[in-house]
Amino acid sequence: MEYGELKEQIDGLGERQRRGCARVLSLVSLGGGVRPEFRGHLDGASTYREFFEALYRDDDLRFTRAWAAWAKLDGKQWVGRFEPVRTSARVPFGGRGMPVVLSGGTMLVPLAGHGKQAHVLEFEDGAFNEDAATYFTSIEGAFTCAEMAFEGIYDVFTSGNAVLFERWALNEKGARVKAAQLAQKYGLTG
Repeated sequence: MEYGELKEQIDGLGERQRRGCARVLSLVSLGGGVRPEFRGHLDGASTYREFFEALYRDDDLRFTRAWAAWAKLDGKQWVGRFEPVRTSARVPFGGRGMPVVLSGGTMLVPLAGHGKQAHVLEFEDGAFNEDAATYFTSIEGAFTCAEMAFEGIYDVFTSGNAVLFERWALNEKGARVKAAQLAQKYGLTG
């Protein structure tokens, strides 16, 4: 498929779908064409959906904004594509969300409620594509969720019925540094 065909297909969609797909297109485009790293995915596609699905299937693209935008727009269950430190699956919850128990009380992380079961996952800093998830809040200190104990600073995200806790990596000055940046700084990358 050529870029012009791709753009025409997206322009012909209904307003809501067109807006979301135009966002994905803007993330893979440059100067009236598809950026070189995405060209092979476009060559094998005959529809915009085939192109976006090819991007989504490519594990090398999991950390790109385009991958995240399509995963979010199409309602993908993408969490399994990343490796958590630990997980608790099919945790039942009532009401509107998953309870997080803090020393001074409880807060609810809002979830969609489909099936009233959630997955609770802990990730290292930078271990999943944050753009595919919905940011909820940050928590510092000791807390529990789904009988899992946490201590430190965590960003809390949701995606469908998954609650994702991303533990901050801190440098020697106490500033947040993504784990990949720390590994590179200290020569731990392969």
